[in-house]
Amino acid sequence: MALQKTSRPAVKWHGYEISPVAQVLRLTPFPQSGLIWNRPIGVRVQPPQGAPQYLPIYDLTRIIQIGIVTGGLLLFFLLNVIYKRS
Repeated sequence: MALQKTSRPAVKWHGYEISPVAQVLRLTPFPQSGLIWNRPIGVRVQPPQGAPQYLPIYDLTRIIQIGIVTGGLLLFFLLNVIYKRS
């Protein structure tokens, strides 16, 4: 199992160099099979003059899913405590 950050070759646009950055999870339990999961984490922008900037990508869907699961678990435990007392 390996967790890596990968970057693709830069694309030039009006003097800027733009390259995507992704996080890769590689799970290869056997030499002939495995699972690769990619997710974008940001974009690196190199202006014509100046230091490169990193712009993170926030996955709003993932944040909402974590909130829904957390809320469901809290509601489950709360209802479990309420019904055990009565």
